[in-house]
Amino acid sequence: MPSYDVVVIGAGAAGLTAGALLAKEGKRVVVLDRSPYLGGRALAVPDEGFTVNLGGHLVEDGGSGLTKVFEHVGKELVHGEVSNDMPIWENGKGWGSIRDRYTDRSELKKVIRALVDTPYEALDDWDDRSLREWIHQYTDDQGVVDLFEFISVLECMTDNWYDHSASDNLYVRKMHFEERGTAAYSFWPGQGWDGMWRDLADAITENGGELRLGTSVERVVIENGEVRGVAIGREPKIMPNEFFEEEILEASAVISTLPVWNVLGVVPRSALPEWYASQIEFLAQDKFRIAWLGLYLATEEPVTRYDPRELATWTATPSTECSGFMFDQSAMDPSCSPPGTHLHVMGAIIPGAKGRDREWCRATMEAFERDIETMWPGFATPVWRRRHLVFEPSFGVIQMPGLVGRYRPHWRAPNVEGLWFASETFRSRGIGTDRAARAALTCVEDYLGGRLATFGDGWRY
Repeated sequence: MPSYDVVVIGAGAAGLTAGALLAKEGKRVVVLDRSPYLGGRALAVPDEGFTVNLGGHLVEDGGSGLTKVFEHVGKELVHGEVSNDMPIWENGKGWGSIRDRYTDRSELKKVIRALVDTPYEALDDWDDRSLREWIHQYTDDQGVVDLFEFISVLECMTDNWYDHSASDNLYVRKMHFEERGTAAYSFWPGQGWDGMWRDLADAITENGGELRLGTSVERVVIENGEVRGVAIGREPKIMPNEFFEEEILEASAVISTLPVWNVLGVVPRSALPEWYASQIEFLAQDKFRIAWLGLYLATEEPVTRYDPRELATWTATPSTECSGFMFDQSAMDPSCSPPGTHLHVMGAIIPGAKGRDREWCRATMEAFERDIETMWPGFATPVWRRRHLVFEPSFGVIQMPGLVGRYRPHWRAPNVEGLWFASETFRSRGIGTDRAARAALTCVEDYLGGRLATFGDGWRY
């Protein structure tokens, strides 16, 4: 019966980060994932000569998060092409640059100064209040409010574009101002998404850890309030319906990276306190999921407004109430599409409660595609197209007031020794893949019993 110090469930950003850090620290670790691919919800897959990025679009780490993880394990996260401008669409007005909205820079500087001077822990008190409310303490300039809120549409999705938690937004804004001197910083990984995940996977195996893809975890084994390992499924050898054929991997610690809507499928609910399990089930409701209608369109010429690497956004398309985003992926990484083509990625944010209504999604996607042609006539005749629904698995839990920070389940399981949840859907801060990596670091350091020197004492997560 194989024995490990730690079993990590999931080989996405959080799982690979946890596995790489633990292996570097000399722990016997194995990372398991039911998928044959690395990356989890940030998976990049080939499709007829194009590379479709199904979850992670850009990395939004100014340098203190995922970049530091790579540094600690002896790898380099290359900061490739960086987005430069943010065109915004308004119905009845058309396109404009966000830079034109905050003409009084003194008001913006006032808000930046207040944010930089505010300790991270003070931002925790804003978990249940809106971003707009925090900004209005320092300015009534609508252009400054617009800047922060349009960035939020790109980064921290909710059903209602204006209904964003102050704390979740301001943690990232503060880091980006302090580390990069800008309100928002995002880049394409220089080694590509597949290369980024492979580097972390190599860091696991090069330091003595194991990585087992195509391996399904059936349950976390918990006895008398202590983790004993995990049970993984085994291929039936006699009867195709052998139900209890499984293998036990012994370990005194398990780090699960499963999101709230999957975790109770492998962690016995009876092992958790009722209040904690109920917290998980509450956040797992469809209405709290981030979901969107994804659209990939390839053209022979780039379709942008101001700059090839711009991130365009809107709060509503001409015929739908869907907020969303668009950028030219090929401008970030030309290898994503065949020579002579530009692959553009875009999404319309939809209510998570609508994700199971396929007829509604189909009709909304058709309206969204018509709107895209109105907003960008250059998309009227694409040379390639792919549509997809990002719902199951979802991208995350919506970041509206009262659903972030202290209102999410803690990352250490109460009443169970040796169980952690390194998921951005549990208590965590940040954006996307970087948020997942920071969640993993949180759990790894708690398991190790102290901070890793690479990350310093001042970094908050």
